[in-house]
Amino acid sequence: MIRAVVLDLGGVLASGEGVTAEPAALLGVPEEEFARLYWEGRTDYDLGLPDSAYWGPLLEALGKPAAVETVQQLAKLDADLWLRLLPEPRQLLADLRAAGMTTAVLSNAPFNLDMGLIETDFADEADYWFVSASMGVAKPEKAAFHRVTEVLELAPGEIAFLDDKDHNVEAAERYGWRAHQWTSADDARAWLASLGVLAPAS
Repeated sequence: MIRAVVLDLGGVLASGEGVTAEPAALLGVPEEEFARLYWEGRTDYDLGLPDSAYWGPLLEALGKPAAVETVQQLAKLDADLWLRLLPEPRQLLADLRAAGMTTAVLSNAPFNLDMGLIETDFADEADYWFVSASMGVAKPEKAAFHRVTEVLELAPGEIAFLDDKDHNVEAAERYGWRAHQWTSADDARAWLASLGVLAPAS
């Protein structure tokens, strides 16, 4: 029986809209060039790399000064953009809790996002938040799923997981979670209904 539902943040609860367009516009550089550098170093940043070690080289590669103020501005903007929850997934999160499910968010994200959660109006809408930088391990590593399972004090088969990345879904399934690739809130609801977690849509 499913007793907890774990959701991804970026691509599920939040769209991440503007995460490359807005900072590129701020810096006055082409978005395509910014996006390439943004994603190249993202894995290490999500594993706890300091802001200066991520944004500094990115700025230098764009021919921009890596001033402390600029690094701080970009780090805050990045976290703010990833912390804009979409209404339909947010309602799904609320409905899961109303159905008696333990809820958690498992996100590959930097320290700055974890710190930014404190200032949001939705931090208490999930029972647990697991951020890769704070854990020191990221999806799709087995240790990320193990950490969540350990904290929730559940068997792997008692956890349902929704993520937009197929490799994270596959890794979760290998660990023993019930997992499904996110495409929409409606599709997620149908899958959760099939597991007996939510009532089927009327």
